[in-house]
Amino acid sequence: MVAGTQSETTRTPYKLWFDAALVDELATLLRAAHEDFDRALFRREATHGLDTLEFKDRTLHIADAMALAMPWPTAERMQTLIAALPPMLPEADGSVEKGYRFWPFGEFIARQGLDDFDASFEAMTELTMRFTSEFAIRPFLQTKLDESLERLESLLNHPNQHVRRWISEGTRTRLPWASGVRGLKGAQSRRLKLLEALRFDPERYVQRSVANHLQDIVKDDLPTGLDTLERWAADGESNPSEGDLLWVVRHAARGQLKAGHPRVLRIFGFEPGLATIGDFALSHDELKAGDTLTLSVTLHNPTARPLALRVDYALSGPTKSGRTFSKVFRWSDLELGPGQSKTLQTTHSFAHRSTRKVYTGLHRLEAHINGEPSRACEIWLEGLEGNDPNALKNLT
Repeated sequence: MVAGTQSETTRTPYKLWFDAALVDELATLLRAAHEDFDRALFRREATHGLDTLEFKDRTLHIADAMALAMPWPTAERMQTLIAALPPMLPEADGSVEKGYRFWPFGEFIARQGLDDFDASFEAMTELTMRFTSEFAIRPFLQTKLDESLERLESLLNHPNQHVRRWISEGTRTRLPWASGVRGLKGAQSRRLKLLEALRFDPERYVQRSVANHLQDIVKDDLPTGLDTLERWAADGESNPSEGDLLWVVRHAARGQLKAGHPRVLRIFGFEPGLATIGDFALSHDELKAGDTLTLSVTLHNPTARPLALRVDYALSGPTKSGRTFSKVFRWSDLELGPGQSKTLQTTHSFAHRSTRKVYTGLHRLEAHINGEPSRACEIWLEGLEGNDPNALKNLT
């Protein structure tokens, strides 16, 4: 998460967005919203020790200072938050970059609002139209699951796309950065009904959340997830004018597609085992970190009908600890006519990245065509040395 106005070379660590200047900005907004808001106390408590904290603790620290500066009933506190909010965001873009300063508001609601469900839910709904309440709603789902789901169900036709997205995103079982909610898996049928109501939403912003939520269901309950993917794909084909449901299905199925699950591949017309995999070759058998490898594979359609092919490649190699990682990368989708052959090429960079370092050792690659692996090829890569002295021996 980086500010939209910052380049890759000048990005500011996200935690530093929550600094004394942001505290001053919130103090001004909250005092304007309620004349009894203790601005001096808030500033003093919120900034004390703030610079020593990481991101999450900074937002909690500011939220706790807000509570000290507003010693009023919960309903009055929530109305103060609402009054301090700026105009609604007109579009999906910028919900983080423009609304991030209100993250402590969500933490405040989550920590201070459980004793007044109605007032807190109103505040979460208003906050969602400026930032998000996907994290704030988690304690409410934990303690009042049925009541929370009923309230979300009542908002399914809300005109604001941020609110519609919140319904899907806040109820995910695997929401990134969020605490787990006991009971959500058991409420899967109700969650699916929420997704059913949102699946034809015209906004990609909402569609992406629905797809990510459905992917959670696929991971939690594969049979139900696969049944839903198949049914939605059929509905998308028969209702092409009612939103991009086929995009939703494909995005939800992306993990299973990469894993080569036969049933998921067939949903998209990728029949396993029909194409002939010819030569799979690498441009080098030795490389150094920072080098680029070229991969090529020859494919043949031996059948009398066209074949739709999904081509990926899998890479495995050593990690810092000496264990072996394995990752699948996208290559290409194509169609081969009856009897047609084609050679594909792609490149893979072994440059160090912030999320993936390159370690010395034997690396293996293979092409995956509609889930079927080619023969494996190997290269020796000179990169960083792992901490485990047996790492290289374990791989060879």
